[in-house]
Amino acid sequence: MVFKKKKIKKWDDGDSGIFADGTRFRLNRVRAPESYQYGSSRATKTAAGMTGRTKGTVSVRKVARDKFGRDLVDMKNKDGSINDRMRKKGYKNKGR
Repeated sequence: MVFKKKKIKKWDDGDSGIFADGTRFRLNRVRAPESYQYGSSRATKTAAGMTGRTKGTVSVRKVARDKFGRDLVDMKNKDGSINDRMRKKGYKNKGR
C-alpha cells in the first residue's frame, strides 16, 4: 500500500480523529486515553502537536478497518512516523 497525503480536520483524542474529507481514522498500534479519561488532553495535544508542524497535512497508509468502521492508519510527516513517536511516548497497546 502507498502513502497518500491527507489533511487532518480534528483530533478526537490521542489516537483517533477525522480527516478533512470526513473519513474517521485511528492510529494503528497506538492506544491513548479516551476523551473522558485522565490524560486524554495531554495525549490529544501531543498528537496534534506532531501534526501541527505540517499544518495538519500528513502521509497516510490505510492498514485495515476497526470494529467501528474507522480506517486504521500508519501516519507520518516530515519528522517521521507519528505512530512510532506516540508509542515511544508511552501510548501503546500494553499487550492488547
